[in-house]
Amino acid sequence: MRILVLNIEVSGMNKYLFAQLRQAGHELIIWDVPLPKRLRYWALLISFVPHMRTWKKRFDYHLNKLYKSSWCFRWRTKQCEKIIKQYQGQYDLVINMTGMNAPVVDYTRFSELKYVVITSYNMFLAQKYDEWCTYEHEFKHWFDLEKSLYQNAQIIFTTNDNVRESLIKDYTVDSSRLLKMGYGLTFDGVEDYTKVYDGKTILFVGFDFKRKGGFTLLKAFEKVRQTKPDSRLVIIGPNKDMYKIEQEGVEFLGPVKDREKVKDYYKQASVFAMPSVCEPFGLVFLEAMAYKVPCVGSMVDAMNEIIEDGKTGYLIEPNDTDMLAEKILALLNDQKLNQKMGEQARISSMNMFSWEDVGQNLDTHIRKLL
Repeated sequence: MRILVLNIEVSGMNKYLFAQLRQAGHELIIWDVPLPKRLRYWALLISFVPHMRTWKKRFDYHLNKLYKSSWCFRWRTKQCEKIIKQYQGQYDLVINMTGMNAPVVDYTRFSELKYVVITSYNMFLAQKYDEWCTYEHEFKHWFDLEKSLYQNAQIIFTTNDNVRESLIKDYTVDSSRLLKMGYGLTFDGVEDYTKVYDGKTILFVGFDFKRKGGFTLLKAFEKVRQTKPDSRLVIIGPNKDMYKIEQEGVEFLGPVKDREKVKDYYKQASVFAMPSVCEPFGLVFLEAMAYKVPCVGSMVDAMNEIIEDGKTGYLIEPNDTDMLAEKILALLNDQKLNQKMGEQARISSMNMFSWEDVGQNLDTHIRKLL
């Protein structure tokens, strides 16, 4: 079968997903959905202040908001419709990656169009974190467009139950058209190994430091250091120009593009902590678990679908620095518990999150649909 993919990158999952579809015998036409360049200029203009670092932060804030505007949704949809027309008659199905655009502007003019959506989040869920949501005055306009996208799709594949339940409750999508496809690990060849728990190394991996609870973690780490002065916190991902973090015991590495180096830090870590306030899935938890690292995350979104509280790590309320410090210390101070949870985390990541299972799930339902 020939599938036209309206492609937007989703946390590194795309290449694994596409590989599984090709392996199942599908031919893919992959077209990357563009972003309008003019929005960058507009964001630069409306965010200007005569201080470079502040300007950069304001620019990122407004650009993210503009990318999640109804105007941008419609603009991207128009580009997709041009491609739909260009390849008309040359494909059996359209896959719309994410809910950031639709395949066509007017569904009634494309009544024979068959498309499915793959998504891990939606705008209704994003409301809990202002900087990841659209502008308040834009919310209803975006929501209506997004809702129409879902309600006209033949199938919506979700990566987790959290977004699936939201689409039923908040977007009134018929549950019969919603299927949880799952997720897989985006590390190639995670070898088994004998892990040494040093009882002092905490790891954080994530670019969006504020949204992923980075500042909560820094405060909790201060409390951890009061009990364990030799503990260390390694932070990978955030832009060093945006965050000036100078705290005793903290190693702020910034972005690390070499995946082998990132693997080495997972191997060194005794605890992985990322207490996000808003998290579509939390792929890095899977990576940490694959390297036998117990995880501490938040009780929001899909994190409780990954971390089994008390078994493969701990779940805390967002922004609770005392509880975060307590759970980190519980693992650092008890090597047997640390090792037991780490080994169980490895088993869970290998058994519950497989791209082969995801691919088989997608293939089965796509063939039924067609």
